[in-house]
Amino acid sequence: MTTQQPPLAFESVANAPLSAAMGAGAVVLVLPCKERVEESAMRATHVRGTIHRSNLCNGSCDDLAHVGGRNGVHVLEAGKMSHQSGITGTPELEEQLSALFNSDSIRLLKVAIVDEKLVPASTAPVGGDWEHDYDKTVLPQLEDKQPCYIFYRLDSQNSYGYEYIFIMWSPDFAHVRQKMVYASTRSTLKTIFGLQHIKDELFGTVKVDVSLAGYNKHLDSEAAPPPLTNEEIEKAEIRSHETGVHIGASTKKAIATGVSFPLTDDAVDAVGKLQKGAITYVQLALDLKQEIVTLAVGETVDAHAIAGTIPDDQARYHVFNYKHDHEGEALQSLVFVYSCPGYKCGVKERMLYSSCKGPLISTLEQDFGLEFVKKMEIGESSEFTRDWLYDQLHPAVTVAKAKFDRPKKPGKGGRRLLRSSDISTGEGEEDAS
Repeated sequence: MTTQQPPLAFESVANAPLSAAMGAGAVVLVLPCKERVEESAMRATHVRGTIHRSNLCNGSCDDLAHVGGRNGVHVLEAGKMSHQSGITGTPELEEQLSALFNSDSIRLLKVAIVDEKLVPASTAPVGGDWEHDYDKTVLPQLEDKQPCYIFYRLDSQNSYGYEYIFIMWSPDFAHVRQKMVYASTRSTLKTIFGLQHIKDELFGTVKVDVSLAGYNKHLDSEAAPPPLTNEEIEKAEIRSHETGVHIGASTKKAIATGVSFPLTDDAVDAVGKLQKGAITYVQLALDLKQEIVTLAVGETVDAHAIAGTIPDDQARYHVFNYKHDHEGEALQSLVFVYSCPGYKCGVKERMLYSSCKGPLISTLEQDFGLEFVKKMEIGESSEFTRDWLYDQLHPAVTVAKAKFDRPKKPGKGGRRLLRSSDISTGEGEEDAS
């Protein structure tokens, strides 16, 4: 049974004071990495933060929190820095940022902390596109033992101007105090620069992390889907093989998108002629083997002649421009009729015709601009008559007759009010009797 070591009061690691970079109550984690840290390396002299130790750190520390690594020790913030260092920018930095935003010839700006002030360190000119200039301008700015900030300008722009990559360089062999100071000043510099200009952020402890290859890996990891369990992967594969049917506890119903078959050239031409008024009737059929919508009839016919073109043992779709008079006004009503002769056709045919009806109507309305006044269904061809069409478009209005109200029974009415003259003459007594 192992005993957990208690938190240690701590102010310095390897003779590097942390009080300048840590606020009161800041929590810092010291993790021995690879080699065990000797007790002499940690001097508990003044309580400024609480130190927790673990047995191993493989170096894969949080980029935002990692601020150590000297003498086999990783110093980590507990999350982000809860206190800023208080370091601000100089007027020279503001002038350089103004020149950077107003110039098209500056590719890179390096910022360093000197005498507890943010100052511009160096710049690099534009030589080509941003990918061509990246490694040539960024990598030479990196020192093995000195952290820094780099703003690298991309070729893309937003509404505020050019977009930039904000790079924080914190090498493993840099002094611990410097890492703490740079980590606690990071947010301040981003605010001075302007968050609206920063497209991506990159952190690195070795040059490979902030090279062009490292930036591309960063973009790939950002675009990658989140990790899934085996159960989630199986569910995703099942959903990908489903045909648009969704059943859930919240919906309480199944929603199917239907089956869409393409129209042949003859069917497209016939529908186009009907739209232009060259013909009045188009009958469409399904080719179940080729899974296409074919033209069965396309001509100008009267309403009473359509029934003779409808087969008694097969389903069909009908688009008819019905010209008629109603209350002295000449009308043209475009209707869609689906005919299916019940069990005289096969089960597969009935299912396909029923599934294709909705997508076909959507195609006729959206692709050809047809506006149907009414959509109807019939079973037998004999139902398709002129009178049936007229009744469907103009149903008879039923006028409700007023019912005869029976008189109320005597004594069931309301209470009578008698005038004073009626009482004096005795009419009230006669009424009461």
